[in-house]
Amino acid sequence: MKIKVILFFFFACIALIFNSCRHEADFSNAPIVSFSKDVQPIIITRCAMNGCHSTYNHESLSLLTYNDVMEIVKAGNSHSSKLYETITALNGEKRMPPLPDNRLADNQIIKIMVWIEQGAKNN
Repeated sequence: MKIKVILFFFFACIALIFNSCRHEADFSNAPIVSFSKDVQPIIITRCAMNGCHSTYNHESLSLLTYNDVMEIVKAGNSHSSKLYETITALNGEKRMPPLPDNRLADNQIIKIMVWIEQGAKNN
């Protein structure tokens, strides 16, 4: 019993150490990500196709325009943005696109994350 308690506290301390070592990413040298050239094409082809988040048949959210997308983005904070949460979720109801569709490619996710961190500008 004592060993289990000691192991629990050991792993809890390790987890606290790793969580406290998080660093904010520095995007000051990253190339500027454009909404119209980089982000919108990903969203149109992977999220807003017919039957999903388009104006023709969306459940509750259209993602065709910049203003639509900004409803689920917190500029400057990708980890607090619903868009980023859903495209990085591995499974469950939050995951988009939903199974059985494939996740976005890593480079697409990174582009969206950098765009959000750069202020999610309408450029």
